[in-house]
Amino acid sequence: MKYLRTASLGLLAFAAIRCSNGSEGIPQSKTGAAGAGTNAGSAGSGAAGAVGTGAAGTGDTGGSTGAAGSTGAAGSTGTAGSSGTAGTAGVAGSGVAGSTGAAGSTGTAGMTGAAGAGTGTGGSAGGLKQGPFKIIVLTTTLEFRHDSIPTCLQMLMDLGKATAPERATIPGLAADSTWTVDHIGDDPSQATYFSEVTADNLKNYEMFYSDNPTGKVFTNAPMGPQKKQIFIDYWNNGGSWAGQHAATDFENSSAWTWFQDNVNGGWFTEHDNDGTPGTVAWQSDSVNHPILKGLTSPWNTTDEWYVENRNIEAVPGFKVLAKVTVSNSMLTTMPRPAVWINENANMKGGRSFYTIRGHNQKVYAEQEFRQLMLRGILWAVHRLPGGN
Repeated sequence: MKYLRTASLGLLAFAAIRCSNGSEGIPQSKTGAAGAGTNAGSAGSGAAGAVGTGAAGTGDTGGSTGAAGSTGAAGSTGTAGSSGTAGTAGVAGSGVAGSTGAAGSTGTAGMTGAAGAGTGTGGSAGGLKQGPFKIIVLTTTLEFRHDSIPTCLQMLMDLGKATAPERATIPGLAADSTWTVDHIGDDPSQATYFSEVTADNLKNYEMFYSDNPTGKVFTNAPMGPQKKQIFIDYWNNGGSWAGQHAATDFENSSAWTWFQDNVNGGWFTEHDNDGTPGTVAWQSDSVNHPILKGLTSPWNTTDEWYVENRNIEAVPGFKVLAKVTVSNSMLTTMPRPAVWINENANMKGGRSFYTIRGHNQKVYAEQEFRQLMLRGILWAVHRLPGGN
């Protein structure tokens, strides 16, 4: 009732009051809501009068000349920035009196509306994550121990640096897509053994990396069933995994089939002798996969070539990117999977990357191998250009 009386009085005494911002008009009953950007602009404070968008003063007393304008100039849609949520369009009240009242200057709706597309430190185009991240590394060996474990650990630390020369081979790689490495204690005789594997601690890491572990590590760990569930939850909540060589000589013989079915694809059963020549070639449908694009194929090299317990191509969700042909193998001369990936079907971001290579220390000095590992890790954590 107050606003109805005010509207009537405003028509009789329309010249009595001028808008505080220099425009005239019958103001709105409430301030028009500007866009919800980061620094949303105000559409002028409503003075008195009937329903209008004008910014005519701050009181509730009727203005003189109804110049509230047909549409208060609230801020336009906030301009989305790199992170956060862009402002939506401001909702201005429709003017009732006057023709072109000024409802305040144009609202500055969200100068930097930060609606990141990614879910990492900051979003970017194409859904890639941005910013540094952390890797936690497992090296426990309950069976054979590779002397290349420290060499791989050093490679991981080197590749994580912004100065790693291998990074120059990836066009468009963000300069801040770096990482640091933490190591899980691998001495089962220590009271703190496997204490790093907790739900709260794993939240700090985007990747769990298996650097040639062997044996039933989780099964035989303190509180083994709980540790397995912690890793399962980590994977299902978007955690990623990568590993090389003996990462499939791990929880074998059906000790933890969930891990093979969802993360690494299978377990190692036999191998050629170390130093056996082999030719690695990309699968025809994977030549342009971002992990492989630009890398040498065929790739002639040597290693202790693994054979898995099953055909990885037949495991649901897994994709073989490359196969190796070992022409003088005593096991099989047929091409066998050498590099493969998987993506968690729940679409929360979890990915895995693995290669059978990595027995001997000298492998980790090969530029082709280092580039493959760099790209595989970046792909698994959604930072490899073209990887989404």
